[in-house]
Amino acid sequence: MMDSFESILDESISALQAGVPLEEILAEVPEYADQLRPLLFASMLLTDPNPQLVPEQTKSDLRAEYMRQVADLPSLTTPSVAQKTQAVLRVIRRRMTREAILNDLVTVAVTVILTLGMLAFLLNFLAVDTIPGDLLYNVKRTSETLQLTFTFAEDHNLALQETFNQRRLHEVEQLIEQNRAAVVEFQGILESKGRNLWVIEGYPVVISDDLILPNNLQTGDTVEVIGLLRTDNILMADTITIISR
Repeated sequence: MMDSFESILDESISALQAGVPLEEILAEVPEYADQLRPLLFASMLLTDPNPQLVPEQTKSDLRAEYMRQVADLPSLTTPSVAQKTQAVLRVIRRRMTREAILNDLVTVAVTVILTLGMLAFLLNFLAVDTIPGDLLYNVKRTSETLQLTFTFAEDHNLALQETFNQRRLHEVEQLIEQNRAAVVEFQGILESKGRNLWVIEGYPVVISDDLILPNNLQTGDTVEVIGLLRTDNILMADTITIISR
């Protein structure tokens, strides 16, 4: 019993020094409140930066009561492993309240959300100027897809699609300038069509004999092209889809 009181007294003094109000500490252990009150109050007075605000007689009485109870305590001994375990379990039991668990879960959830949000923002910032073949290019495309998904106004959505398509065309130009090979995708007007060479949005596109093409495809149609831009600046079409006539 005395060991339990010693532990509670030690925890209570630590809590008091951490700024926890006296009455709140006593409310946690009501069965020891009468014993703890004079000890904690005396401890509070001994560390009071303005001791002159408390009557000398009151300080003397409390100090005497404090010293009397301290004298009644047994001599300190090194706690055993079992005692340490019990102390840890007591702390855990006090923390395992429904309110404490909910607070911890909320704190963890908010921390995770903020961390992921900051990471996504950073990756998106770093991916802005990437082109096909770059490490973070898929991050850029995913960000664009999310923007389109959550833009519900039709006119704004169409304007956003046009902005992103201009990015695709600019990426093709950058790949050509850097003489890099990559899979590209863009939309444009079919300006002319020969047997194996078409011009789409000003770019020559090679059409292989085994490429499956939409029916009734005509010049002037808006199409989407997905293909391989080779290092010799030849664009080999992989798929061509009609967007509008």
